[in-house]
Amino acid sequence: MTAASRTAFFRRPSFRLCFLMVLTLFPALPGLSAPDLPNVSVVFFDAKDRELCRFEAEPAVTPEQQAQGLMFRSSLRRRTGMLFLHDRDEVQNYWMKNTWIPLDLIFINGRYEVVHVHRGARPRDETNISSRYPARYILEVNAGEARECAITRGVRVRFGGVPAGR
Repeated sequence: MTAASRTAFFRRPSFRLCFLMVLTLFPALPGLSAPDLPNVSVVFFDAKDRELCRFEAEPAVTPEQQAQGLMFRSSLRRRTGMLFLHDRDEVQNYWMKNTWIPLDLIFINGRYEVVHVHRGARPRDETNISSRYPARYILEVNAGEARECAITRGVRVRFGGVPAGR
């Protein structure tokens, strides 16, 4: 994200409204560090609105959090992950440099639909992983979990503040 696009994003009325809502819900948020941010529940649904799977995801919102991602971690608990939040739908590109865990990358657009699933990204691989289609959110989970949960293109997604299992 360029400095100009970041500035434009933060000036949008929709961002200001969302930011005010977050501050209302979490008044101490400005003093929190990345690990202190509340996890986001990411729930996948089939065409009949039946829950397929649920993940508890650590949000990666700031450029610093997104640059760090899951790098240098030696493990990831089952049905957890990291959710990267971008300000608009566009083709996203990721890689696995300094990431030690094999991952599935689930690309989600602003209409909360899975647009692409990259299965089994190899640790420390610097090959570009593309969303192929415009995406706004990327959920990284343990390799194999997308297949176990039958997550494919077109599956619907909902986000919530309630951790998985509650």
